[in-house]
Amino acid sequence: MRNFIVSLCMAMAAAPAVAQSSLGIQGLDLQFGIIEDEAGTAQTDLKSRLDVAITEVHGFQGDVAFANTQHGLIGQLAAHLYMTPRQGQKYGVFASLSDVDGRMMTWGSLGIEGMLALTDETTLEGRAGMGISDVDSLDYIFGDISVAHSPFDNLDVETAITLTEFDEAALRAISYDLSITARYSIDGAPWGAFVSVSQSGLSGRDGAPGETRFGFGVTMSFGQSGGVAPASRPYRSMDPVAPLVRRDLW
Repeated sequence: MRNFIVSLCMAMAAAPAVAQSSLGIQGLDLQFGIIEDEAGTAQTDLKSRLDVAITEVHGFQGDVAFANTQHGLIGQLAAHLYMTPRQGQKYGVFASLSDVDGRMMTWGSLGIEGMLALTDETTLEGRAGMGISDVDSLDYIFGDISVAHSPFDNLDVETAITLTEFDEAALRAISYDLSITARYSIDGAPWGAFVSVSQSGLSGRDGAPGETRFGFGVTMSFGQSGGVAPASRPYRSMDPVAPLVRRDLW
């Protein structure tokens, strides 16, 4: 798995060189972070997002994410097909597949999503979908909404919430995941940094107390990637089940 991650990072680092080629690559976004929970346990996260133009109004975004948790390495692949029919609007469909290394556990999600520019400095993003896991054939439905605002040049703040309903004999609860993330990009350079705070928990029959996590790390953006405008801002990399796996609640 480590060799695969290294190879993947090297390939993505080389992608900007062909950004203007016939492949239609528009932008690349990389993020490496450290997440620390209330017990002081540090976990590493790696996220990458590649944006490719198909036509003038159609595009594809591919995501690869890894979360090295105490309960296994979570890997995720996601694909987004979208349209940008008007300036300040972006919508489409998505699908994702996740797996935990060392455990017989895989789950997949699909749904619809969109972005809308409320002002030049603020963008609203939302999605809704459903998913299923191969553990006890557990299925779920979820909704996710976020608001990104840029109060100053090179700085944006994103607030997000994800709600997921599990209604099976093995797990009957509503999962919530709240987060606030601030990103700063260095003027004239692809490098940047981020800090975040998030809380996740379960309510209902199989409820669990909330847990707060703190994160920080570095980012790299190439091509038309970054900012709050829907035309250049990638869709959020999110996984409605990962917060449960991080805490061994599923």
